[in-house]
Amino acid sequence: MYSGAVIRYNSEKPLRKTTVKKDLEKVKGPKPNGSFLGLRPKLWIYLVAGKEKKKGLGHFLKTKLGEAPVLMTELHPATTAELMKNRLSADGYFHSQVIFERVVKKRTTGFLYTVTLKFPYLIGDVKFPEGDSALDISIRATKEKSLIKKDVLYNLDLFKQERVRIVQELKNAGFFYFNTDYLLFKADSVPNSKQVNVSLTIKPITPARARRAYIINTVSLHIEGPDSMYRDSALRPNVILKSVYLKKGELYSRKNHTQTLNHLMEMGTFKNVDISFVESPDSSGKLDVSVRLALLPRKSVSADLDAITKSDNFTGPALTVSYKDKNLFKGAELFVVNLTGSFETQFGGNESGYNSYEIGANSQLYFPEFILPFNIKPPPTLFLPKTKIDLGFKLDQRVLYYNMSSMNLSFGYKWKATAQREFELDPISFSFTKLLSTTDAFRSLLLENPYLSQSFQEQFIIGSTFSYTYNSMIGSRSPNQDYFQGTLQISGNTLHLVSDKVFGYDYSQFSRFTLEYRYSYSLNKENKIAVRLYGGAGLPYGNSSIMPYVKQFFSGGSNSIRAFQARSLGPGSYKVPDSLAGKFFLDQSGDIKLEGNLEYRFPIFSVLKGAIFADAGNIWLAGKNPLYPGGEFNISTFQNEIAVGTGVGLRFDFTYFVLRFDLGFPLRVPSLPENERWVVNQINFSNSSWRSQNLVLNFAIGYPF
Repeated sequence: MYSGAVIRYNSEKPLRKTTVKKDLEKVKGPKPNGSFLGLRPKLWIYLVAGKEKKKGLGHFLKTKLGEAPVLMTELHPATTAELMKNRLSADGYFHSQVIFERVVKKRTTGFLYTVTLKFPYLIGDVKFPEGDSALDISIRATKEKSLIKKDVLYNLDLFKQERVRIVQELKNAGFFYFNTDYLLFKADSVPNSKQVNVSLTIKPITPARARRAYIINTVSLHIEGPDSMYRDSALRPNVILKSVYLKKGELYSRKNHTQTLNHLMEMGTFKNVDISFVESPDSSGKLDVSVRLALLPRKSVSADLDAITKSDNFTGPALTVSYKDKNLFKGAELFVVNLTGSFETQFGGNESGYNSYEIGANSQLYFPEFILPFNIKPPPTLFLPKTKIDLGFKLDQRVLYYNMSSMNLSFGYKWKATAQREFELDPISFSFTKLLSTTDAFRSLLLENPYLSQSFQEQFIIGSTFSYTYNSMIGSRSPNQDYFQGTLQISGNTLHLVSDKVFGYDYSQFSRFTLEYRYSYSLNKENKIAVRLYGGAGLPYGNSSIMPYVKQFFSGGSNSIRAFQARSLGPGSYKVPDSLAGKFFLDQSGDIKLEGNLEYRFPIFSVLKGAIFADAGNIWLAGKNPLYPGGEFNISTFQNEIAVGTGVGLRFDFTYFVLRFDLGFPLRVPSLPENERWVVNQINFSNSSWRSQNLVLNFAIGYPF
């Protein structure tokens, strides 16, 4: 059996880890059979499954759970060594050497490749085409943005990227038929130096039409679909024309071409958009454009049955029935109505088995453009901007405590600068929450805790919200991905200039912001390190002394610090009195939150994945509160009040559905006396009392971040 390959390096200068090592790892040969604790379970399943079958349990075991043996007869080390030399030359390490030797151990054999690297070559002089044709001039105009520069390390992939970049620039300048195959880089080494002079030329075989910039001649639209569908779903012509950026008399532009495709598809009324180009038979250098649109049915009804888990360990089913109209006013307006109902119960929290019921209705209306009160035309982008109106109503029953109603209304805009960067602005955001009924137990809690009582006070939240999201996972092939979201909400400032109340009710006045960053680093195809950092703060002022309950921060739980029960951590070093312990879970809230999570994710077997994690963080109050001694945030002492936990997790990853179990335990407990907060020396898995008091099992759907 094949046991794998190892590469050893001898180099005249330090290696660039992200290039040479990474490139050679790709070509060093197949991975050996995977092992777990010295065993090869996938190989064993493959062998006991018997002969290959086209379907059935045997086929599933052999092809999905099993793994064919990787044998020495399938390896060709001489060919692999030659591939490595070619890859080294492509990276600028010319004249390097690769030799191999067998490494035999009992019934397995592997290879050791020894790579001797010479000093890499650098790029010397760079020349672009010097002719006076329109094509030569257009290529030279792109030189300032060139990736090929003097003294940059020679790299074949860089030349490929440069060809793509130049062609993109030419496509936007009208050269519709030009492609990368017509560009040729010639490299010539400089005697007695480690430099390569580069010249870019246009291949002689380049046809005449590829050397010509084309102008749009005619643009025709064709809407396809059964007559009944066309009558029901037809758009106003001007709505379609606003999203067609290919204009008669203008140079062809790939950017305008892509923008037209994106905008028409993002309207949501077409199942297919096809744009074709033909040379105009009447004149040379012109293109006739045909835009074909296949309509979707205008109206639809759907139902979704979901299983939901939340950070406070509430879990249960939810049913949503949705109605959609994709062309409400014949202008590609999307109108959505959702009717929802859910039942949730708390697993593993302070009050396990505590039930919650929720029913609600929500509607959204999206317009495929910015609707502004003043005449400003935003610059066109590759993505369709949207104006949205959101209206919703919800009834929430917490058994044994209260019934609550809430409604919300917002008006705002969503737009993308790129596929990864998205903005959302709600200049008008309104919500109102009202307690319909309360139990004696809940009323006694409010009497005992004025802070909790104020957070449940009936009041309006009227303000503005802005958020920015960056997600590198969209449109990226990189194995390493990051995500960032920042949100700012300001409430009550404008109203405060006019009145102290709205319809006889108080309104909240506060500012609140949150920042979240996630990063996923791939060690290899299946092993990852994931990091999350989160920070948030809310500041009440004016006619508000505390933040509304729905805008406060909580810590602990399956998507937070998993070594602590949901909402049981903080604020600061506050310790819940024994008389209140486990009585109610809503009172441990704060105005400031800091959190960090680190997780190593690895495969175990088939769909079963594993994780080792560490979490840290806490919440704090913005100011002192006698009901929560030690709960206030202090810049000089907050680091001593950081909770730390660790643990292990199992995840059943079915690609589109992940079932997660995380078992955590604390390493540092901020509610203990300051010199006793580290509890590492108390860990004792064999002690049942320690296990019952410290082990926290989190059940959730989906990854924590």
